[in-house]
Amino acid sequence: MHAVIYQTTWFITVLAGNLWSLLWALPLLSTIVWRQAPMALAFIGLVTVLGYGADLTLQAVGLVTFNENSLLGPLWLLVLWVSFANVIWHLLHKIPGLLLPALLGAISGPLSYYGGAVLGAAEPLSTAGIIAFSIWWAVAFPAFITLRRHWPPNLRRQIKRI
Repeated sequence: MHAVIYQTTWFITVLAGNLWSLLWALPLLSTIVWRQAPMALAFIGLVTVLGYGADLTLQAVGLVTFNENSLLGPLWLLVLWVSFANVIWHLLHKIPGLLLPALLGAISGPLSYYGGAVLGAAEPLSTAGIIAFSIWWAVAFPAFITLRRHWPPNLRRQIKRI
């Protein structure tokens, strides 16, 4: 179910842009919040902030150009990061090892961006942009998976230890 939600989110956000992404975000976020423990929500929030921040940094240095902007960057991208973080929490952390996630990240990150560019959500990547995206995803994807694997299962238990 989480993979289907993510793929639906990807197409809605990339094809529809900011307004429809925000409308889609309401049921998406309510589904995520309704079904998650506080620790899952903390993980999803952290990965969203890190991923969205990295994408905005790549945009700020001119390696990525999104076609819809707001004061804080494209809102559809923020919605997409929430959905992706949710999939990491539930499914993708089960990918074995770290080499496979690094390879998948290095290939699928630029391909996902390319798909978004073909559908009009961004400008095509330059060679430097492809390299930057490949490196970012080769590092970020296994890092997010490692973070998820070591994420504390219960907030109350962690607070009692302190």
